[in-house]
Amino acid sequence: MLVVFAVPRTAAAQVGTTTDIITGTVTGRDSQPLAGAVVQATSLETQVSRQRTTDARGRFTIVFPEGGGQYQLTVRYVGMAPTRVTIARQADEDRLVANVQMDLAIVTLEPVAVQAAQPRGLERLGPGATGRDLRSEAMSRLPIAASDLTALATLAPGVVGIAETDSTRPAFSVAGQRPTANRITLDGLSFGGAMVPQDAIRSTRVVTNTYDVARGQFSGGLVASTTRSGTNVPQGAFTYNGRDRALAWGGVTASPFSQGYTQNQFGGGMGGPIVRDRLFAFGALQGRWKDQALPSLATADAATLERLGVSPDSAARFLALEGATGVPVSVPDARGDRGINNAAALLRMDWNVAEAHTLMLRMDGRWNSDDPTRVRSLALPSTGGRRSERAGGVMASWTSHFGEQLINEVRGYISAEHTDAGGFLALPEARVHVTSDLPDSLRGIATLTFGGNHAFPQHTDNTTAEVREELSWMTQDATHRIKLGGYLNSVRLRANQTPNQLGTFVFHSLDAFAAGRPSSFSRTLAPLDRAGTSWNEALYLGDTWRAGARLQLTYGARLEATEFRGTPAYNRTLDSLFGVRTDRIPGEVHVSPRIGFTWTFAAESGGGGRALPRGILRGGVGDFRGLPPTGLYSAALGAPGLATAETQLECIGSAVPTPAWAQYAQDPATIPSRCVDTASAVTISPRPNATVFDPGYAAPRAWRASLGLQQQLPGAYTLTVDASYSRGVQQYGFRDLNLVATPQFTLSDEGGRPVYVPADSIVPTTGALTSLDSRAHPQFGQVIAIGSDLQSNSRQLTVVVSRLAARGAALQLSYTFTRARDQSSFSCCAVSQGFAAPTTAGDPNGREWATSAFERRHSLLATVTYPVTSALEVTALGRLTSGIPFTPLVGSDINGDGARNDRAFVFDPATASDSSV
Repeated sequence: MLVVFAVPRTAAAQVGTTTDIITGTVTGRDSQPLAGAVVQATSLETQVSRQRTTDARGRFTIVFPEGGGQYQLTVRYVGMAPTRVTIARQADEDRLVANVQMDLAIVTLEPVAVQAAQPRGLERLGPGATGRDLRSEAMSRLPIAASDLTALATLAPGVVGIAETDSTRPAFSVAGQRPTANRITLDGLSFGGAMVPQDAIRSTRVVTNTYDVARGQFSGGLVASTTRSGTNVPQGAFTYNGRDRALAWGGVTASPFSQGYTQNQFGGGMGGPIVRDRLFAFGALQGRWKDQALPSLATADAATLERLGVSPDSAARFLALEGATGVPVSVPDARGDRGINNAAALLRMDWNVAEAHTLMLRMDGRWNSDDPTRVRSLALPSTGGRRSERAGGVMASWTSHFGEQLINEVRGYISAEHTDAGGFLALPEARVHVTSDLPDSLRGIATLTFGGNHAFPQHTDNTTAEVREELSWMTQDATHRIKLGGYLNSVRLRANQTPNQLGTFVFHSLDAFAAGRPSSFSRTLAPLDRAGTSWNEALYLGDTWRAGARLQLTYGARLEATEFRGTPAYNRTLDSLFGVRTDRIPGEVHVSPRIGFTWTFAAESGGGGRALPRGILRGGVGDFRGLPPTGLYSAALGAPGLATAETQLECIGSAVPTPAWAQYAQDPATIPSRCVDTASAVTISPRPNATVFDPGYAAPRAWRASLGLQQQLPGAYTLTVDASYSRGVQQYGFRDLNLVATPQFTLSDEGGRPVYVPADSIVPTTGALTSLDSRAHPQFGQVIAIGSDLQSNSRQLTVVVSRLAARGAALQLSYTFTRARDQSSFSCCAVSQGFAAPTTAGDPNGREWATSAFERRHSLLATVTYPVTSALEVTALGRLTSGIPFTPLVGSDINGDGARNDRAFVFDPATASDSSV
């Protein structure tokens, strides 16, 4: 990260995300308070002025929304010479205190800074906090998508970026927590997207630790962005960012499986005064068009196929056999490359109603499309589909102050989001297991895919309403600011994200595919639209205490509650068999305490009387509670265990229907919904699935502690060392209550691996099995209980060295060591995938510790900026990270629990009974 945006952008203290507080006392030459003095504050950034008259004690408080952090104070009093003072916050004070002494004679004062100055590089995040303050001006010059808040988060050392896949969006992890534990806010309230017009972003803060109780609804990281407002200075900017895949370095870019892409982004923003000092407007618009070569089985060359474990001969035979089915390799109206298009717009109005009252209104909208999406590397392009998203909202903020001690701020935001995803082909998905002989006597095992896509169709419709109210009171000497606040979040959700709605055929070999004999067929039927409303409330009380010129403390507690309305109907059978209630989704009330500190210090004088640079020690400990993922509620609504709701069909052996691809393409209603065993003439009907909440379920939390030291060194260097610890508790996990408790047999050659289906139910020629044979109560399929009994553990050490050289050249180098372990790293998609997320070689309902998928043991991040001339600047960004933890898995269900999460057993060649393994 560039020092240019690690250096604090001097600013006043803040009430909320964008409101500054300036307070102080005006005295005469005899140090007596002056009542009736006029104090005018002018923002150096916006040129907007506000004024206040001192009270009987000579005190004044100016609340300045969108002030920019640097001000010139002009103080006037009858009989006194006007006094001008430039103030700029140098530390992370909760409020800026500027005491002014006036004189009868005209005295020219040098610009002064307020108390508690600190070394450069500390971010404005509150006492004890860690993170990075990213200025939009610097972001626009870096080789990064400055409008993508997720990408910006990865510029903070220690933040782990999670790349997008064929089925997931880019994400990030902080302190080893799941991506769902993070929160993104815009102007102080939750923002459902990750893209804002680049020219509309004023600043972004990536918060990895904070002990301010006003910040909540996350147990991982917080990305807090603010938007630009209009000012007294008319201004505008129009930008174009281009990236061409042909200009990328390295021959690997010639392959569609590389990361290169072509992107064009146009955007602009304009703003200014409608009525000077009173009414302002700012608007921005941005469009981005990204084309990326589509990696698929149709575009893979021989070398790529071998790297993926498939011989070119096997791939050629598969394509020939697939062509005989009549299922197209590609769809005529589908793109050859993957297109990811985005558009975003924002309009903001600010009205200074009076000196003590300010109103802000904001409207935003965004549109996204992926075409095609969900095409896997060894799948045909026709297996993909299209995804679209439309979202937008309206926000209002009202800021007031009463007298010199009370400040009130209320914010509200209403937004709606609609996503829709559908496949190119309304067909079952077909998977063909292929074993290939590869060079160097290696053998590869892979799965090739054609037909439809088990992930489609999907759609969601969410409506969110959020309100935040905060009242703060400052003591007369401005040493304490006590905050009392409330928060309300309501999400009305309606979704259908059930996987495998059109079914999946599995062929255990190319020969079986040639003969038209699938080894299994599975399908999820009768998925329901899930509708309900989640409510999250919070009250917080905290104090920020300036205990001295060098020490600041923040402490307090949050009282948080969660409830859900719109539960499914009561299922008496499930209650009698498993003791669970489908009509009850647990609520929760929890108290989260926090305390943090910042101590600014100066070392003893060095040789020759020269004082060594000052530094800062910061730290804290606290409890952080995230929001329950709404997808868990959707799962329970859609699977109440009724035959009219979500049901599961599984067929193996002679009960597997023969695929009729042409018939399915003509009429998707003919896709099998039952299976008839041709050997026994027994009809196999689908069985209802159920998803319930454990009575003790609670929102995920994390206990976190940090300690950091920042020290300026000779030669314009700054050294920062931060250590942190995070203990995740109440992490959500899944158990299958309908899995038989005792294995039917074990595999002695594989370390005693348990198998939960009878041996005679496994098809001997293919090894296919059905999880219906492992059910404790065969009238049901999976009965998944959502609990919160999982944990995680993360330790992190970050060292940052930065230097700001002459002429604006800057360098920053950071190293982060992370050790993270958890009992599950699942954070996305269906509940059935959550049950299958932790790998197993024993009881799938057991809890095992393992290295977290979010651990990157070693991580280096470097940024450089070098101004060649006043008109040309070169910037560079580099990363070097350890690999992702890897566990080899078997490509099918071995133990019969219905999940493909069985760890592969590595045989000892000296003792294995079968020499082929």
